[in-house]
Amino acid sequence: MTTSPDPIDALREQFQSEDGFLAELRCFARWNKPAFARLVGAMQCYLESADHGERLERWIAEGFWLHDNMVRELSSSPAFRNELGQDYLDAAYQRLSELAYWFFIGESICQDDSGLGYIPTE
Repeated sequence: MTTSPDPIDALREQFQSEDGFLAELRCFARWNKPAFARLVGAMQCYLESADHGERLERWIAEGFWLHDNMVRELSSSPAFRNELGQDYLDAAYQRLSELAYWFFIGESICQDDSGLGYIPTE
């Protein structure tokens, strides 16, 4: 899947794709590291792109909330810990939480947004 250069289109692709990260995790119990990297990259790019005002668009809010909550729930089995390692999963969960916080509160937890958790793709 390619990601659009426009931040809102890229976010829409990641949140609403039938073959996106969350769909693959939910339907096939498979954690796709490159898809996860594209997802969090699109989320961060959207957050960095502009002031999003006081009003939150429902589909965007749902996407940030669902990914922050569902990913942890869907990947809580020992099989994921064995395959990916607990450190990787903890960093992934933290990254999603930081991005959701940034979206809903309007500011990043980190002084420098590059300080958001690094998630390796390999």
